[in-house]
Amino acid sequence: MSVELAVIAPGLVLLLLLVAAAGRVVEAQGHIDGAARDAARAASLAGSQGQAEQFALQAAQADLGPSSWCVSGSVQAPVTGFPAAEFVTANTNVTVTVSCAVSMSPFRLLGFSATMHVSGTAIAPVDPFSCRGPQC
Repeated sequence: MSVELAVIAPGLVLLLLLVAAAGRVVEAQGHIDGAARDAARAASLAGSQGQAEQFALQAAQADLGPSSWCVSGSVQAPVTGFPAAEFVTANTNVTVTVSCAVSMSPFRLLGFSATMHVSGTAIAPVDPFSCRGPQC
């Protein structure tokens, strides 16, 4: 019986490590998707493209704080689709793609690299009632 355990134990340990790695990837993707949703909403309230990028990055960094698996300083949140005009139509949307490098160093034994790039995209309608332009 001890010989059988010695043969099966390494396989079970590798299986548990694989399940833990998959769990980390799924949890990180969930955090990124939530951060992208919040960043898109924050960007939709901005008055300019620069402000939208600042709001999006702040919202993403707030969501992906120490509780996420993102490597410190790797969070990015570029904004696209922000309107250049002062007046926004009802169908104007802003898109934010949040990405970060997720630490996978405990799972290098399984063939993972030290970090894995994970990203999520969200779209939010631009708030038509926010003030935009030089008078704001």
